[in-house]
Amino acid sequence: MSDNIILIKPMYPCQAVPVVVFGKRCPKPCLYCDLNRRQFASDQIIASGRKETLRNLQKFKGAYFSAVADCFLPANCGLTHYLLEHTWKRKENFVPLIVTKQVIPSKSIKLLIKNKHRVVVQISLPCLNQKLLSLLEPGAAPITKRLEVIKKLIRGDVPVIVVVMPWFDIYEKNESIEDLPRVLSRIGVKRCIIGTGVLPEPQKQRIVDLNNKLILKAISKMTVTKQVTTKLGYTLPFKKRIPAFCRLINAFHKFGIKARICTADNLDLINKTRLPLCTEFRHNLFRKNKD
Repeated sequence: MSDNIILIKPMYPCQAVPVVVFGKRCPKPCLYCDLNRRQFASDQIIASGRKETLRNLQKFKGAYFSAVADCFLPANCGLTHYLLEHTWKRKENFVPLIVTKQVIPSKSIKLLIKNKHRVVVQISLPCLNQKLLSLLEPGAAPITKRLEVIKKLIRGDVPVIVVVMPWFDIYEKNESIEDLPRVLSRIGVKRCIIGTGVLPEPQKQRIVDLNNKLILKAISKMTVTKQVTTKLGYTLPFKKRIPAFCRLINAFHKFGIKARICTADNLDLINKTRLPLCTEFRHNLFRKNKD
């Protein structure tokens, strides 16, 4: 099992937990991702190596698995399972935030179901257009596989949160804004996190280079540069983001799904809108944790 892993200080103000950073990065990163090659200074690193990472995880109420490389990449899934299993054995109120767009192995799905009361699982699925996602997310699991993972977890009473980020307000002729919430509702999804994205110049240019008409249409609307938590990039102007979020939130609410806007890239919405915002990584066990 690889020892190529570090634990770093929190990356986002909404998550006061450390981040697990895998040395095995995504071989085919999403075109909009700017974190895949990110390196971290020594003063940001809490622990290095499998044993030290495991030992230090016990000091925190939870951890983020992971902002930099998918924790369920085939190269990372064994190490992820090991860290989760052994941290829970040593600290029963530890709460990991797991974010993935890969297939979760059956062994790990069983582990998550067994520990459903002390885990937050987010599956990323920004649309149902496989052609578009194959371009934007070349290394991610197909939509059908992600939906299967969501089904299995929900059947095991794990309350999956679907991450609809970055969401581009674009559709093929036969598509509708309601297609995604309709499908997610059928398999039992009750909550989602949404965001329209912030694209640094290199990531924006990669997407432009695809020369896809629908994607170009979406990118052309991202005309404002904005500094957010981890980057400077292009995004929708405030006056265009608000109605875009309203349309999407209403579509999810129609199918009984609560949608909240991720404020990591939308801090400028705080105290300036009545739209539902996600401002903090929460879990009931955190109230009981003293550390």
